[in-house]
Amino acid sequence: MERSVTEDELKWLSPDEPPFRIAGFAWWAKERKYRRLPVTAPGAIRDILNDLADNTSGGQIRFRTNATKLAIRVKLFAPNTAEHIPATAVNGFDCYVGAPGEQRYYGTTRFPHDADQYEYVFFEGREAEMRCVTLNFPLFQGVHEVRIGVNPGAGLAEYPAYASDRKVVLYGTSITQGGCASRPGMSYANILSRRFDREFINLGFSGNGQGDPEIARFMSEIDDPGCIVIDYDANNPTIDNLIRTMPEFLRILRSRHAEVPILVLSRIPYGYEHLLTTSREDRIARRNYQRDLVEQLRGQGDRFIAFCDGAELTGELWNECTVDGVHPTDLGFMRIADGLTPILQTLLNEGISTTGGIKK
Repeated sequence: MERSVTEDELKWLSPDEPPFRIAGFAWWAKERKYRRLPVTAPGAIRDILNDLADNTSGGQIRFRTNATKLAIRVKLFAPNTAEHIPATAVNGFDCYVGAPGEQRYYGTTRFPHDADQYEYVFFEGREAEMRCVTLNFPLFQGVHEVRIGVNPGAGLAEYPAYASDRKVVLYGTSITQGGCASRPGMSYANILSRRFDREFINLGFSGNGQGDPEIARFMSEIDDPGCIVIDYDANNPTIDNLIRTMPEFLRILRSRHAEVPILVLSRIPYGYEHLLTTSREDRIARRNYQRDLVEQLRGQGDRFIAFCDGAELTGELWNECTVDGVHPTDLGFMRIADGLTPILQTLLNEGISTTGGIKK
């Protein structure tokens, strides 16, 4: 059941102002919008990308408080209409409590299935001790407005800064965006953000990670990223589209970020590949093309690019880790995160060797 609140119980605060910290929106400081791309003129990008940019996947609100009661009030773009993604992931916020490295899941908003706005109490009746709180934005919905409710007299302070101010930027598909996690904190990008204590910029665009050069140009605007992950294989109808778009996409990124580590990630296996062999053969052909492209670029002098076979992230029981044969469950996302963790540790902490891919 949804837990609602009344006006006189709490004071309502905007997370847009200190001591709250908004993270996960690369253009937030300039535009102050819960949006994953900058606002563009009509026609500057495909209409569907413009719409998906308003989905708030990867957004976070971080703060410390000694509140004995914590609530949230949300106005969304629309109610949930997804058929195979839980409403808690599409339209929900979830809450983690704990300092960096000690964040523990606490709870997720619950609301009527047709709600486009709601209030929810995360906790009440707690001791008045200072806690670090992270709230994760919805994965597949836009947010017009959000307010944080705390009991009168509650203190607020800034959350500790990230361990590094160099962001990790991910570009890809609905899987990158978080489909079909059960709640926001279980997308692989959010799992990794907690593990690395870094801001992750999630530029996964459901069904539309197709190597648009306009997106590469936007990504190149992000100052001093620590790493860029390219994971858009699965949204290309044929390998020909990868061949047409990927070299130019990477060239645009390199035009400004010459020495930023780039990880090219081929798609994960689909759960039905054991029966549909054409799907497996297509995945292998795509994998081989991306691997060969990375090797070619390294041979031309790019020492800061690496390749990872998505099949190496998933393990032998991958057909048990999806909702529909394609999109991961929470278990699937945890496996992806586990597989990427040592790779990103190397890229972020040590870099890439001069002779062959990722340092071991």
